[in-house]
Parts: sequence; structure tokens; C-alpha cells
Amino acid sequence: MKNALTLIRCIRLASTLACAGLTVSPAWAAPANTMHSRLLETVTQFVMTQTQGYPGKVKIEVLPIDNRIQIAECGLMEAFTVQGARLWGKTHIGVRCLQSESKPWTLYVQADVQVWADYAVTALPVSQGSPVQATDVVMQHGDLSKLPAGIITDVSLLAGKHAALNLPLGTVLRPEMLKAVPVIQQGQMVQLNSKGEGFVITADGTAMQTANVGQVVDVKVSSGQIIKGIAQASGKVDVRF
Repeated sequence: MKNALTLIRCIRLASTLACAGLTVSPAWAAPANTMHSRLLETVTQFVMTQTQGYPGKVKIEVLPIDNRIQIAECGLMEAFTVQGARLWGKTHIGVRCLQSESKPWTLYVQADVQVWADYAVTALPVSQGSPVQATDVVMQHGDLSKLPAGIITDVSLLAGKHAALNLPLGTVLRPEMLKAVPVIQQGQMVQLNSKGEGFVITADGTAMQTANVGQVVDVKVSSGQIIKGIAQASGKVDVRF
């Protein structure tokens, strides 16, 4: 009977988390002790809130506290990140009691925050100095928390980038492996493009500085006016009002 109730609690909580795009490992079984259950729920809700901006799907595994540990009753709990830790991979999360008839307490629990998403991997060898294009990579799916920090999950970040070193087949791409190559040089004649609802305006001008893809560049037009725009991979400048 006790095992059945525990399973029901776990299923109910798993359903709640699934609605938020999160999953809970079967190892996360809410113990019968009410305070233990409340503590673990506090931790889970905290992680759910703090990881909302993470890419892909977040999976949380919280290690339950030994049922033999007695936790004093608490009217209000607060979860927090341990100094120097982050909600990524294996970590520790603190829980402090803010309202207690006895002495306030603080406990720490272990958790594994997994972030499952697609990431870019070279589909063929790319030589140093060569452009890295979307067709040069494939997207693989995995737990980002088990991979090097800062890996590329958006192929649009490859625009205007060249390999900073030789990239063998199957390389998991990180920003430091790439270098931006200017698409506009200072003094270069460029085309300004401005689009709106029902109209397109183009004009020529002189770039006042060198710019990479996505950078702001000043362009001097024939009237002498300086217009700011965004450098595009094509070498044109996009003007937005």
C-alpha cells in the first residue's frame, strides 16, 4: 500500500513537470515523510523556474534525502543556488526554512540538471581559414551539460565565420573555434537596403569602418548624411527604422 501511494505521488508530480516541458527521473520518488516531500518539491519548482530560458528540454533528477533524517516542521521554505554552483549538470541546491517554530534550518540536496538539445557538429573536415557554412555541419541531439561549455546550438551563428583551426569530421563546434571575417571594409562602396510595409528603398554609400556580419556600420551617402545599418553576409547594409 505504501509503495502504491508513493508511486501515485511520483506520477502526479511527473505529470505536472511534463506540462512545463520537464521530466523527472523515476529515481525521484517522493518519500512518505511530508517534510521530505515538500523539500524536494521546493527544489524542483525552483529549478523549473530558473531553467525556463535553457535551450531544448530540461530533465531534473533530484536525489531524495534519507528518510531517517528528521526535518523540523517549516511553514515557508526557500530554495537557493549554492555559491559558485550553477543549475547545470551535477550540482547542489540549498533549501532554508524561513518560518519555523523551532530553530531555522538549512539543508542541501544533490541534483542533476540535464539539458537535452540539438548542437552543431562538423559533417566533414574543414580546413583552417575556410568558411564554415550550414551545409558543413549536422545537428546532433544530446545532453549539453555533459559537453564542453558554450557549444553552438544555432547554425545561424555560423554566418560570416571561418575556421580558426583545422576542424576534423565530428568536431563539436564552439565559438572559439571560429573567427569572424569582415564582410565590409572601410572605404568600400556598399548598398543600403531598407524595407517596410509595401516599399523597398536602396541607396549606395561609403562604409566608414570595417564590419563583421551583424555589426553596426556607418555609411556615408552622396548627400553627406551618415546612416547606420547592420552588415549582412552579402556585404550589403540593412537599415531599420
